[in-house]
Amino acid sequence: MNATPRTKFLPIRIPKTTQTAIIFLLPIVALLAVACGSSNSASDSEIIYSSVVDGSHDVFKVSGEELGVSRLTGSAGTNTNPSWAPDKSQIAFLSDQNGPNALWVMDWAGESKRQISSPGTEIAAFEWAPDSVTVAVEIVEDSTHWIAIINTESGDVDPLTMQSEDVRLGGWSPDGEWVLYSMASTDSGIRRRNPNGVDEITVTTGSDTEPSWSRDGRWILFLRQEEGRSNIVVVDKDGNFEKLLLTPDFDASEPSWSPDSKHVAFVSGTGDEAEIYVIERDGKNLKQLTSNRVLDTSPTWSKNGSSIIFLSAVDGTADVYSMNSNGEQQKRMTSTSDAILFADW
Repeated sequence: MNATPRTKFLPIRIPKTTQTAIIFLLPIVALLAVACGSSNSASDSEIIYSSVVDGSHDVFKVSGEELGVSRLTGSAGTNTNPSWAPDKSQIAFLSDQNGPNALWVMDWAGESKRQISSPGTEIAAFEWAPDSVTVAVEIVEDSTHWIAIINTESGDVDPLTMQSEDVRLGGWSPDGEWVLYSMASTDSGIRRRNPNGVDEITVTTGSDTEPSWSRDGRWILFLRQEEGRSNIVVVDKDGNFEKLLLTPDFDASEPSWSPDSKHVAFVSGTGDEAEIYVIERDGKNLKQLTSNRVLDTSPTWSKNGSSIIFLSAVDGTADVYSMNSNGEQQKRMTSTSDAILFADW
């Protein structure tokens, strides 16, 4: 019986110059492999929005330079208020397909949809935590609103405020240690509570609403009602060093922090007179970014702060537009005859 011949492998000699080139290119090749491989999150350029198409309220996504549109939901009922998780791995949205408005989550590509909040529980609003796993929800019950914390992985639900109180959800601190909210009763102000502990801090005691934390964690802004108009107020995290940003002739809404925590975009005016502005955190250098005879609303900063998306009803129904942070290079991102209700970048 003949023995099977053994395969002989000859050594390959690589010149030293080639060895050096390979060593230099290895990190680049590794980065390219990650970029070209399967992704678990969306790119920073992808925009999600809700729109009414053929009578159906659904969530859509705009991607790439060609602005390709993908429909992410198609179930019965109203699917709206889509919001990216901070790492853009998931999208949360509200849907009434199984009854009252509930919190749903799907992956960044629109797959793996699942209801997170309990059946029969009505959700009025929600905010992702910085960890992209936890969500604060505002629950409606017996004509009052209270806040709970939901873990999207385990499904655990922990109350943050008492159900007997009537509160409105604000935002998370950047470190995930605090949740801001406003008291719905007159002159009750802004509070922050630690969802992992017992501390509750009173930030303000005025007629204050819609609090949000700056990205650097140092400042809190909110809207204060004065003589029938809303002004933007900035305080530190303990409620000190109060600064009103606007003169009394403005009526502000939808304030939005820039990623560098140095600027605030906001809307002033109503109906066709609503325009988008930006102002520095100390109230200086106010600039009007849009100027037309239609409704401009919902300013949202890009992740790097160079651009802002917003909704504008130029053709009678709202579409998504983008512009540089100084108002230049305005660009239409969607083109539909149906109304766009909400967008997130």
